[in-house]
Amino acid sequence: MKLSQELIAILAVGVTLTGLQVTLFVSLRGEMGSMETRLRGEIGVVRDEMNVLREDVRHDIDALRIDIQDIREDVRQLRDKLLVPAGGA
Repeated sequence: MKLSQELIAILAVGVTLTGLQVTLFVSLRGEMGSMETRLRGEIGVVRDEMNVLREDVRHDIDALRIDIQDIREDVRQLRDKLLVPAGGA
């Protein structure tokens, strides 16, 4: 069976297109893998930054609690001084 030149040309184009599709698929697959790796790295950095910020907020809240306790103590002492009778001191 002898193939016509047109059929050979069509088959050649089909093989070329199939090769290009495979090349594109492999290329995109590699790029997607690379993007996934970069994205995972960036997510890790964001998580680390969130942990640092969370610890900073906890530290600030703890400092505020201490300040509030100090203010409460100062107010108690002032109240006690003001409530002492004038002749009792």
